[in-house]
Amino acid sequence: METLGKTGAMTATQIIVTGALAFAAMLFIVGFWVSRNIRTNSDFIVAGRRLPLWLCIFTVFATWFGSGTLIGAAGAAYDKGILGVLSNPIGSALCLFLSGLFYVRFLRRMRLLTLPDLFRRRYGRTAELLCSFCVIPAYIGWVGSIFVAFGYVMHTTLGLNTTHAILVSAAVVIVYTFAGGMWAVSLTDFLQALVIIIGLLILFPLVLKDLGGFAGLYARAPSGHFDLLPAGTFKDWLWFMQALLVIGVGNIASQDLLQRAFSSRDEKVAQWSMYFTTFLYLSIAMIPVLLGIAGSVLMPGIADPEYILPALGMKYLPPVAMALFVGALFSALMSSADGGILAPASIFGQNILRILSPRIREKSILWSTRWAILVIGLLGLATAFYFQNVYRLMVKSFSILFVGLVVPMTAAIYWKKANTPGAVASIVSGMASWLFLEAIHSAYPADLMAAGIGLSAMIGVTLLTQKKHPATPMTDMDGKPLEYRDRLGILGFPRQRGSS
Repeated sequence: METLGKTGAMTATQIIVTGALAFAAMLFIVGFWVSRNIRTNSDFIVAGRRLPLWLCIFTVFATWFGSGTLIGAAGAAYDKGILGVLSNPIGSALCLFLSGLFYVRFLRRMRLLTLPDLFRRRYGRTAELLCSFCVIPAYIGWVGSIFVAFGYVMHTTLGLNTTHAILVSAAVVIVYTFAGGMWAVSLTDFLQALVIIIGLLILFPLVLKDLGGFAGLYARAPSGHFDLLPAGTFKDWLWFMQALLVIGVGNIASQDLLQRAFSSRDEKVAQWSMYFTTFLYLSIAMIPVLLGIAGSVLMPGIADPEYILPALGMKYLPPVAMALFVGALFSALMSSADGGILAPASIFGQNILRILSPRIREKSILWSTRWAILVIGLLGLATAFYFQNVYRLMVKSFSILFVGLVVPMTAAIYWKKANTPGAVASIVSGMASWLFLEAIHSAYPADLMAAGIGLSAMIGVTLLTQKKHPATPMTDMDGKPLEYRDRLGILGFPRQRGSS
């Protein structure tokens, strides 16, 4: 179906608009229904730590499967093939697996609400604030990339003005996240994940059939689009490693991912949800990549590659199926946007506000977290109007976590000697060197070099200041020390008592 007639086009548009309105109404209903049972900041941020395995799997999948995958990765694959999508979805799947193997089980045992909580317990208030100020800008950039993607989708499928499309989508996401917090996000993520999977499984066979199956796609794809490794110099390999590790390792320190682990029913659910999601995510997320490569064959020379997925839908799907596919696109974007807004708002309420006002009441923190959702959403909108490239904005946003937080976060769990001066030095030197290298447009990977500088600072400063500033022992919520064996519990040692 190359084009639709006038009546057909009107019918398709009406179906899509009706479906979009019904979908938005459902999100509002879920958000406000869930809000009735929210009493504390813990209920709002981590859903009372009651999420079962199936819900954890789907909320992690839906959060991960967003604009960077559907719009950005498809466009990057259109241009550069597999090597263009190392950060996402390949790096994202690596991140999920490593999180399950080395991090989330232990962090869930600590009963944290946010990542800065870990920094406060291990390194003190200064490190907690620095961690908070690193995380929040990263999410503002990510939310901005999602809003840009909304503009692409609604402009391509409905012909709406991009600015108006961004404003409408932002309003929907902000309202239901404001109302229901993590419970609303998790329940809507489950529904959105189902729509994403169904929509992609409808479009992909139609496009693949037109190319003669996988063999036809492979044979007709531009040269190098299915290459898995760089065939160049040492510098090319450095760029390859950076593309893989910025999200593959950097996103381990992402609040939205850890927030789902913190919300799980117990540490076993936290760990296994990451393993199951790794498989589910990589299986489904490669479909937009292959569709992007297919688009380079079927629709060569498209002005903006990030329009390719909606364009393929418009070409191959009849009106009802296209309505479902647009629902899948909206679902993917909303499921990422709600988590991206909730994460920094949670850190503001739980960490920054508690430092600024130590005697603040729990109810006031809850409402401050809610109002922070509105502020983060507005800042994300401002970012969306300033930047236009979805994939680049997404990756650069999470560079902050890679260069500033992964090293001290990992040291907090696995290095007994890790102390406050070392952590502070790592965060500051990693961030400062990254900003400097980006400013001078370094010929070498700025993220990789900055992360190396942060690691060196962590080790060097910690060892030099060990006697004057000994490490603070890790404890649980009740102040009981967590032994080193507890840290290795992530590798399969028996679960400790009192970890729920």
